[in-house]
This record gives sequence, structure tokens and C-alpha cells, in this order.
Amino acid sequence: MRIPFKESTQSKLFKKLYEDYYAPFCIFAKRYIEDICICEDIVSDVFAGLWDKQNALELRPETAVAYLKTCVRNNCLNYLKHQTYEIDYANICNKQAPIYASSPESIYTLDELYKLLYETLEKLPENYRIVFAKSFFEGKTHAEIAKEMNLSIKSINRYKQKTVEFLRKELKDYLPLILFLFIDKPLN
Repeated sequence: MRIPFKESTQSKLFKKLYEDYYAPFCIFAKRYIEDICICEDIVSDVFAGLWDKQNALELRPETAVAYLKTCVRNNCLNYLKHQTYEIDYANICNKQAPIYASSPESIYTLDELYKLLYETLEKLPENYRIVFAKSFFEGKTHAEIAKEMNLSIKSINRYKQKTVEFLRKELKDYLPLILFLFIDKPLN
């Protein structure tokens, strides 16, 4: 005998399954997950999924319970897997806290970030600084800079690339903040 969910008795059959097996499946889910509220949510989700698929499923009485039990077990395992990902992500975030999170004194104002950037730029050769300033601060194209400095466009590209690499290395802890300063600037 089959339990076709397509028949007019589908609501009655679903209600019977739910009433008979909701509580036992919550206890079953407790084998995997300590929090009973989460177990109840998982079992409710399984039954809701079964209801959503009612037109596509035809459960037999001898396999309905096994099917639901497998669904509950798989949803519990998926929940635990997701929890593991969240914990791993939280651990990574805790290990890699940004430098400005260690103390209130390490939070920088825009002026302080610009000063840090300018101090770092001072360590570069003059031509590199000029190319960087004309490109990022003045918004000039490579061709315009090359013409002004009597250099080739390839030289301008190389200067700019070397400058960005240097800044990336020197300001690695501040890079997200420094990049924020240039979000609206064209990168020619």
C-alpha cells in the first residue's frame, strides 16, 4: 500500500505523520545536537520540506519513517558542519584581528592615515612619488604624466607598479583603510 500525497487525504496523512513522529524525531535529533530548540527547528524544517514536496513524493508506510529519520539525521549533520565553519571562521577572525583593534590609540583619523601614507611615500625615489601623486591625487592619465616628465608610458606603469607593491608591503596592516581613501579616485 502506498501513501500518495497527491490524493485528497494528503492533509490528514501529513498531520498523522507529524503528530506521531515530531516528538520522537526531536529526541532523535538530540543525539546529534544538544540544544533542544535547534532540534525542534530541524525537525520542523524536515516536515516543512516534506509538505513542500508533497506533489513530488509518494511515501510508502514501510519507508516513510526511514525517509524522515534520514532527513532529520542529514539536517543535523549539515547544521553541525555549518557550525564548524562558523567556529573556524570566528577563530580565524580572532587570530587576524586588525592592528587598529588592539587598543583605542591605534584607531586612526583620516589625517593620520594620510600622514602615514606620506611618510611611507617619502621612502621611495622621487620619480616614484611624483608618478604616484600625479596619478592618484591629481587623477592624471599615464600618458599625461609621461608627457610632463619626459618618460615613456611603460616607465610610468613600472614606477606606479613598484610604488603600489612597496605600499602594499609597508602598509599591509593598514591597507583596507588606505584603499578606502582611494575608492573614488580613478586608477588610470
